[in-house]
Amino acid sequence: DSNRKILDLERLKAIPELEEHRITLEMVGEDDASIEEAEAEYEERLSWITMQSKRLERARDNPKAKEYFAREPNMLEGFDRMWVSAIDSPCLNNLVGVFRDYGIQFSDNFDDWVDQSSEDGQWSIEDVASYKARKVFDVTGLPCIASRTSFEVEPARPFEPAPGRVNNMNPKVATGYKFNNVGEHVDYLVEALKPQSDPTRVTRFETCMVYYDGEMEIRDWGVCDCDIHYASSVRSFIPMSSAINEMMQSLQLTLGLEYQHWLKAKKREALHGQSGVTLKLRDRVLKEAKVLPNQIIDVSSFMDSQIDVNLMDECAEELANRFISMKPTKIFTVATTGLVIAIPMAKYLNIPCVYARKERSVVMADTFSAGYSSKTVGKNRELLVSTKHIDEDDRVLIVDDFLSSGSSQDALLRICSEAGATAVGVGVLMEKIYDSGRKSLSGYGIPVESLVGVKSVSEGILRLQEEEGIDDM
Repeated sequence: DSNRKILDLERLKAIPELEEHRITLEMVGEDDASIEEAEAEYEERLSWITMQSKRLERARDNPKAKEYFAREPNMLEGFDRMWVSAIDSPCLNNLVGVFRDYGIQFSDNFDDWVDQSSEDGQWSIEDVASYKARKVFDVTGLPCIASRTSFEVEPARPFEPAPGRVNNMNPKVATGYKFNNVGEHVDYLVEALKPQSDPTRVTRFETCMVYYDGEMEIRDWGVCDCDIHYASSVRSFIPMSSAINEMMQSLQLTLGLEYQHWLKAKKREALHGQSGVTLKLRDRVLKEAKVLPNQIIDVSSFMDSQIDVNLMDECAEELANRFISMKPTKIFTVATTGLVIAIPMAKYLNIPCVYARKERSVVMADTFSAGYSSKTVGKNRELLVSTKHIDEDDRVLIVDDFLSSGSSQDALLRICSEAGATAVGVGVLMEKIYDSGRKSLSGYGIPVESLVGVKSVSEGILRLQEEEGIDDM
């Protein structure tokens, strides 16, 4: 279906594990113009659907609705994102329960959709779910998850009547049926067909679930096939549950959602506190770091050209403690900037430190290599490491000074994959929160730890992300 699309496609394609999930990653054009044209055509197509939700229309006309949907998520309950849904109410608790572990709170659910014409019953479940998600987003301004479930009965299988008998099966019984919605009509039909159908006649419930946030659309499906003898509208819970779980996995990879992020943050706070080396490093960054053109952060006075070895040693001990439970066997970094933290970390973990070179050495014969782009240098580079230094038995911890776009860390992880080694985590001194590094690495499914997060460098002013409790000190 050429109308299935996901915007921000390049960011999604950078996640290797997305291939394992039923997520549409289909290009609709070669350039922005063709993408916009395809989107306009699809919007025009969906505009022919006339189904309505009375509650959504009331929200559209209610002056207080905008304030209601713009409210902040309940941080005390561990939520950090506010979404909205348009699924069948009996399945809402399942959706809320799955997504709450990832910090997502649902502001409301619009489940009262009613067909306004006979044509509304002819649309595909993909089109209907997409229509609902987009309509709800237009009114609420919140990312929306919507669904639609279809029911299908296969045509009766032909059979030879007994000798002397005539096949008198009613054509209405023999024909196949398909509805793009599930309700009481499904139970009525099944009860009418059961007495005259083979008990193993197959029925299918299929759910399409759509996520839409104004920039991209993601689809996932759930399917349940069962014999007509066991069919009823209650079976629609099975494909709905499957679609919810599939959507959760797709969004976890796409948006970098972290399981029980709130509890992990509290655990880190309890283990590491708000004092000590983290505050020391923050203090040095605020006092001495400079913002250069191209959003480059200059920390050469204490962790590059000139190194505060005592501070780096304390930082290394802190990061080493965060990853000691992962049982790494080697630290892997980039020469030379990553060595300031990698070497002392290797000392605390009592494991070797391996670094990738940016140029081939005369002592390097067979190598693993991976390309990456460097904003600091301003060109594409290549990392190389001898095949003797990393093997399939290693549990590798990636360590670097900065996490920005994630390009160099991704290159190191690709080298680990090529060597057959197991990557157990990524640890950095500083992370540019405003950049895409953490999201670009989310597909690897490994923990990423940083000591200081840089929130922005706009207008040459360096702003750090405040940790929980900092403002109260």
